Amino acid sequence: MEVATLPAGRRPAGASGTAEPGRLRANGQLRPRQRARAAQRLEKAQAAASIALGAVSSYLEAEMELPAFFSHLAETVAGLVGARRVAFLRLSSAGNLVLQREPYGFPAQSPIRGLRIEAKPGDDGIATRLVYRDELDIRGGTSAALDALWQEHGLHGIRNSIAVSWSAGDRRIGALAAYDSKRGFTNDDAWILRVAAMATGLVWQYREAEEELDVAVERLEEAMAARRQLLANVASGGDEARRRFASALHDDSLQLLTAAELQLERIRSDSDSKRQSAQLDQLALTIRKVEDSLRRLLSTVSPEALDLTVGLKEAIRDRLETLRVQTGIETDIDLRFPDEPTGEVESMVFKNVAEALTNVQKHSHATRVRVAAAALDGGVVVEVSDDGTGFVVDECLYVPGHLGLLAMKERAQLAGGWCRIVSEPGAGAKVEFWVPIT
Repeated sequence: MEVATLPAGRRPAGASGTAEPGRLRANGQLRPRQRARAAQRLEKAQAAASIALGAVSSYLEAEMELPAFFSHLAETVAGLVGARRVAFLRLSSAGNLVLQREPYGFPAQSPIRGLRIEAKPGDDGIATRLVYRDELDIRGGTSAALDALWQEHGLHGIRNSIAVSWSAGDRRIGALAAYDSKRGFTNDDAWILRVAAMATGLVWQYREAEEELDVAVERLEEAMAARRQLLANVASGGDEARRRFASALHDDSLQLLTAAELQLERIRSDSDSKRQSAQLDQLALTIRKVEDSLRRLLSTVSPEALDLTVGLKEAIRDRLETLRVQTGIETDIDLRFPDEPTGEVESMVFKNVAEALTNVQKHSHATRVRVAAAALDGGVVVEVSDDGTGFVVDECLYVPGHLGLLAMKERAQLAGGWCRIVSEPGAGAKVEFWVPIT
């Protein structure tokens, strides 16, 4: 039979090296019967420890809530050490040992549920020595000092008890206690408790890490929600500013230009001079050019221009045709949108395409631009690329005149998607973004 070596300082009584001196032979060896008995006890303790470890693992995999986890584990440990009752006690933030629900074998009205035992590192009481130094003196099947401690805190009727430190590495979590064994507790039982406590300490750390991660994720989600709300407010504020500007442009400047045209027409009708008539014609032409320029500006900045009164494909085709007519840039188009994107998705896609085409018109010096769209991963991916002069992306994202690049990114993120901008000087530019369609 192969016997595994136990961790140093954790061998149960009766194992090799722990027999009573009076039972040794003169040459320092155990008698054959004693050796066999020690081997049996060691094998039994190892088997019990293996069961305890298996129980911790299986209960963890079952994804139980902590009270159910500790209740099932306490029952398993009680069976392994022959105890009628088992409880995990954890250190509170105030340095007191309190019950970690749920214990095994204690009625609902038991005083253990209100237990508060001071266990601070600087003290020399039994609780402190147990938790921080894992000191335990077992005589006659029990720890008399522990029995007295329970009695002092209202746990009457305890026949015998043992407890070990419950820790995770250097961190002290509390203690694991077993009560009322018919045969009395042994060092073997204390060793089994230590194995169970060690494994449970790792579970405790794992659960705490999970909770901290959940809190971090929740805070991140809250921060992302706040950011989305802020971006929505910024976008709404931008639309409102454009609406006011467009309204002032339409109701003031364009109206004044129209009135000026009418006045010029009356002056020309009253004029007999051919020279004055020619000058007035030239002035009227200049006014019409200014008016056309302002109307193009109005169509660009007005939020209403982004309210799709036609289908998304047709709106993009119209925008490309306007670009071709105004700049002479040749256009390619390949639009394969999903069947039913929502109105919000259509509006967002058109805004980003329009923003990208405006950048092409203003900055690219391109001869050709391409717009393509297709369904991808439950959403729509859109690409706007040109053969223009290109630029350094990082240098242009946050500088005046290129805020539209940042707006496209934020608009896509606000919709739950992403946006990538790829460009190099002399190599054209590509804007690619994806948004979910639901």
